[in-house]
Amino acid sequence: MSKQCRCPLWATGTHEGAPYRKSLKTRSFERAEQLKREIENGKKSQKPKGITIRDALGAFIKDCEGRNLARNTLRKYRSLQTRIIDFVELGRVVGLERLDGWAHDGARDFRASWKLSPLTASKQIGHLRTFFAFCMESGWISTNPAKNIRVPQLKVNPRLPFSEKEIQNILSKAEDDRELCFLLVLRHTGLRIGDASLLRSSQVAGDRVFLYTTKAGNPVSVKVPPNLESLLQAIPPKGGYFFLRGESIHPHTASDLWRKRIKAICKELGIAPAHPHRFRHSLAADLLSRGVSVENVAAVLGNSPAIVSKHYSQWISSRQDALDAALESTWKPALRIVADQK
Repeated sequence: MSKQCRCPLWATGTHEGAPYRKSLKTRSFERAEQLKREIENGKKSQKPKGITIRDALGAFIKDCEGRNLARNTLRKYRSLQTRIIDFVELGRVVGLERLDGWAHDGARDFRASWKLSPLTASKQIGHLRTFFAFCMESGWISTNPAKNIRVPQLKVNPRLPFSEKEIQNILSKAEDDRELCFLLVLRHTGLRIGDASLLRSSQVAGDRVFLYTTKAGNPVSVKVPPNLESLLQAIPPKGGYFFLRGESIHPHTASDLWRKRIKAICKELGIAPAHPHRFRHSLAADLLSRGVSVENVAAVLGNSPAIVSKHYSQWISSRQDALDAALESTWKPALRIVADQK
C-alpha cells in the first residue's frame, strides 16, 4: 500500500499468541507505526474522555456568547459549527463523531472538503484553531489538530482608492436622493458598507455622524459636508433607518442589497475592482496624502494606527516626503559620464 493512500489503517497479525485485528483510527502511516509499537510494548491507550464533537462545539459557542463577542464574530463561529456537524454527518470519515477522533487527520480531512477562496479558507483555519484551542483549555484533548494545517498562499491586492473622476461618475448614476445620499455617506465618512446600510437617524446630529462600528465596536465621529447634511435632513427614515432597501434589518441582507447595486453601477461604468470598500480607501488615502496623522485617520475609520499604517502606508505624506528626501540625497554628487577612450 502506498504511503500516499488516505484509507483508514488497521493493525492485523498476532499479539501475545492471539490473532489481532483492530482499526488504528488514523490515516497517517507515522501515527500507525507509533500505535503499532505501543501495542507491541503492551502500552494501553488512554480511555477516551467521552465528549462528542457536537457537545464540544455547543460548549464553545456557549462560551463565545458568554464572552459577549461581536455579533459578526459569533456568526462566523456558528457557521463553523454548522460546517463541522454537516461534515461529520456525511460519514465519509470514521470516528469524527467524538472529539478525540479528530486528533490526527480529522482536521485535514475536514479542510480537504472545503471549496473556499484562499482568503476565506485562511480565516476558516483560524476559526478552527480557536475552537480546538478551547477544547485543549477545557482538558478534552492534549494537542490542537488544526495547528499544523498550512494556510493557502494569498495574493494581497493593493487597497486602491477610487479616483475623483470615478467617484463623480458613480455619483452621477444615483437613481434618487436616497441612493445619492448613501454613496456620499460612504465617500465622506469612510464607514464600512454594513454600518452605512443600517445608519439610524439617531446616529446623525446636524453635520455629524456618530456610531460604534459593528466590526470592532470602536466609536466613530465624523463631520460631513453641507450637501450631505442637507440630504440626510431631507430623507425620511424608514423605521428609524436611512438606507433600508428592503424590510430586513439583518446586517448582511441590508449590506448585500447595496453591494449589488454599487457593483452594478461600477460594471456599467467599467470601473474595476467594483468593491464598495474602495470608498473607505479613498477617504483614508485622501486624508493621509494631505498630511493628516495616522492616529487621526485611525480615529475617523475606527481602526488602530497599526492597521492604518499597514494598509495605507503608501499614502502617508510624511513617510513619502522622507523617502523622497532620502532618494534625492543619493543624487549628490552627480554621476559623471566618462567617454570610453580607446
